[in-house]
Amino acid sequence: MTKHHETQAPAHEFQRLVAVRKIGESGLVQSVEPNREERAKIAAFLDILELKRVSCEIRLTRWRARGIKAVGTLDAIAVQACVVTLEPVEETISATFERRFLPHDLMDDDEPRDDVFVDPEGEDPPEPMTAEIDLGEVVVEELALNLNPYPRKEGSALPEAGTDPVEPAQLQKEKPFAALAKLKLKPRKEP
Repeated sequence: MTKHHETQAPAHEFQRLVAVRKIGESGLVQSVEPNREERAKIAAFLDILELKRVSCEIRLTRWRARGIKAVGTLDAIAVQACVVTLEPVEETISATFERRFLPHDLMDDDEPRDDVFVDPEGEDPPEPMTAEIDLGEVVVEELALNLNPYPRKEGSALPEAGTDPVEPAQLQKEKPFAALAKLKLKPRKEP
């Protein structure tokens, strides 16, 4: 008896499900391209201004008898707000990636561990897999990993450390208690 797992739509609502049983010995190639509405939802989820284009080609092959390996290329054009000026900054993303998936019963997550060693140069551990792999989720995760975390418009510069980017005259206007400092307590008149 096989358990059927229902896959809930992720917050970005972009799904491209592939049944694991359809991936034969020769593998399977899938092209994933969200439409305009899907790109808008992904952009909102990633908290960026716009996704002008996203295309991803993923080759799925058998791995370790019951596992699946996904090797892909991602090409996208994203628009983010400049961290200095908040003006739109367009970024071209070209990345390759590899992901591995194993059924839950082959994962060694059940064993409690005192120490966890992560090799930054090593491969990422395999991800849990059900009867379907959501290539939409893979694409969104790879987009998130490859976005510039500090987009800057050409020619914009951050203020130097220790300097105040606000002009002193402007600062005087904005002091919240400046008006109170001008008030003087008047002495009380005795009757």
